[in-house]
Amino acid sequence: MPEPIRFAIIGLDHWYSAISLAQDLAQHPDVDLVGIADRNEDRAREIANKTNVSRTSTDLNEFINDPAIDAIGSFVSVDQNPELVIAAAQAGKHIISVKPLARTLDEASQIVEAVNTTGVTFIPAESRARENDQNQRLTTLVRSNALGRLVSGNFVLSGGLPKAWPDAAPDGGWWADPSRGPGGGWIDHSIYQIDLLRWLLGEEVVAVSGRKANLVHQDLGVEDYGHAIVEFESGATFSLEDTWSAPVGGSRVTSSLIGTAGAVYIDTVAGTFSTFGIDDKADSWSTEPTTRNTPNPIRSIVDQIRGKQTSLGTVEDAWNNLAVARAFYEASATGTVVSPQKLK
Repeated sequence: MPEPIRFAIIGLDHWYSAISLAQDLAQHPDVDLVGIADRNEDRAREIANKTNVSRTSTDLNEFINDPAIDAIGSFVSVDQNPELVIAAAQAGKHIISVKPLARTLDEASQIVEAVNTTGVTFIPAESRARENDQNQRLTTLVRSNALGRLVSGNFVLSGGLPKAWPDAAPDGGWWADPSRGPGGGWIDHSIYQIDLLRWLLGEEVVAVSGRKANLVHQDLGVEDYGHAIVEFESGATFSLEDTWSAPVGGSRVTSSLIGTAGAVYIDTVAGTFSTFGIDDKADSWSTEPTTRNTPNPIRSIVDQIRGKQTSLGTVEDAWNNLAVARAFYEASATGTVVSPQKLK
């Protein structure tokens, strides 16, 4: 039996991902979660207590510099991520990275270079959503050609402002500070949709247009609304609308995929997963309850670190996801259609 992978969580700014990941890592037999680091000592101790971890630190580099640790999960704010994950790669640590991996493509390119030079495994946090039951089912439908050729679809996440910590008020936290991230309400969730679509189609985005705005939170430093149209190499075109402008408690996610032979429609409020043209109901809609939609891909994380192929993403995926997002912000600022940059 191989030795457990020794993990540390570095930063709890993106606590939505960091806390659940820490809890899942702590429960997995192939992982030893050995440390939690955050500049806020109280936060580090709170999560350490929840996961039965004895070691905490306010020094974000302590676990990176510890030769006994194999992998880190970096969930600092995006502005801090490049420096930390580059240092982690240079220290030979495998990496699960906050999403997006950087604010700019120049920063992201430096991460790609460090990861590829050192040969460590880099897993983008946004790609973990590929592993939830719902997206695995979508993957099966697409890869089996049950929907025919995908031609269009839409993804809508209508949400409210994020919180700086679970018990804090919803004021946007660090996400609303334009110096700490590449955008606001749109990229906060569209990054998952971009990654999923690239994964499902096996193609890259060639054109992006759209609009961002502040529809509710006028004084926010970043947008609370964004709506993008993204076109892929095959011509398949998708709408991505993501917001922080929903009424408090009124969050909703709807998704659709339209193919030449079938379609899928998902609604989290209704709790329904509907298909058209599938199996023995080729001329009607069939509806059933949605499946578990919380990713827990620790088995795949372990496998990918150990050199096995999984559905999780790579550092190149993270770069390309950010490139699409940067194209959206350029397109919304200029009122033009923008082609995402390509990784050199």
